[in-house]
Amino acid sequence: MDNLPDGVRERVLRLNADLLVDLLRPDEAVWLACDLLVAGVETPTLLELAGESPTRLTSADAVPLVRQVLAELGVEPIDASQAPWVVARDIARQMIAGSLLPEDGARSLWGLWWSCDTAQEIGLMLQPLEAWDETLPAHRDDETIRAEMRDLAEGIVHAANLRLATGGVIES
Repeated sequence: MDNLPDGVRERVLRLNADLLVDLLRPDEAVWLACDLLVAGVETPTLLELAGESPTRLTSADAVPLVRQVLAELGVEPIDASQAPWVVARDIARQMIAGSLLPEDGARSLWGLWWSCDTAQEIGLMLQPLEAWDETLPAHRDDETIRAEMRDLAEGIVHAANLRLATGGVIES
């Protein structure tokens, strides 16, 4: 796993966390399997997963395949207290990068708040999320609220990095 490109390694970590927090996306698992093959990784179950249809693979069928792929790769199951932080960090990074709408990311992060030990960094996301949801679109300043959400996402990435480094999930 150490010789994988950083982005692929991060996606394997997210896949591992998604299993634990019940957020596994079968299509993402198939695409990651394909990318792992391109990166030179090959195991029997990885080949099977990469051959699945990303649009037809069900979660029920994907979960055992993903568990087996992770086992074949030597990836230990992630600690239950760390998994939500991996997911929160990934969501926040997507918000910052612009690949996830801030309002959608904020909702997802708010859904992880309790699992992330009611972290203040995630709790701060409630104010702009409420401003977004409770203000009529004609009266709300979308870009200002989105910018605030992206700024708060930076704090979530930082908090997650600290938490994950302390837990030994990532290097500090």
